[in-house]
Amino acid sequence: MNKEHTLTVVEPTLDGDSAIDLAKETRARGGDTTIVLLLGRETVANVAAFAKAEDLAIADGREIYFQRLTETYENLSGGKVTLVFDGPTANRWVFDQAARSHATSVVLPQRLVNRRNWKASVSKSQVPVLLAPPKAA
Repeated sequence: MNKEHTLTVVEPTLDGDSAIDLAKETRARGGDTTIVLLLGRETVANVAAFAKAEDLAIADGREIYFQRLTETYENLSGGKVTLVFDGPTANRWVFDQAARSHATSVVLPQRLVNRRNWKASVSKSQVPVLLAPPKAA
């Protein structure tokens, strides 16, 4: 039997998702997890603000910010972390990566499925998709 491997999509600027919790559960059961951090406009704005606050060039600020973000999610999940910019092909990249990495499931924040391109990818997925609901307040 193949080892459980979840590919989990997380939007780091939006708090309250249970997606990271599902990734942790996979690790607790002895499985593997890959975290895909979906970086949107808010992340880009955060990078610029960080660089300005630290008196760094944007390129240096971006490198440090993304390194820290990656380390934070590696520590949270115990898995490998990949950064992907949100855009018109991010959904295809995620599902292609799931197929290539032999993921046993893909975990998505529920709000992503409301987007047309993500909805289409979910309906065509050859890997089971779990929707992570928002956490209760």
